[in-house]
Amino acid sequence: MANRTERKLTGSGGRFIMIGAPLVVIGIVLALLLDHNWVGIGVTLAVLGAIPTVVGIALTLFAGVNRHARKDRPFA
Repeated sequence: MANRTERKLTGSGGRFIMIGAPLVVIGIVLALLLDHNWVGIGVTLAVLGAIPTVVGIALTLFAGVNRHARKDRPFA
């Protein structure tokens, strides 16, 4: 059962990262290359892309912690 949970968390985390990372990159490019109103639009797009990226990273890390805890080894 633990393997299935880890696979689901890792798959969902990867999907969230793939959704958010391009938005972050596009937003940063818009903010750096263009002027005036496009800077605000680029920053907004980067922030909106950062939210699913952070969620995806958290899910992937949680799956890694779950895998490590299942091995019955101490963390420290």
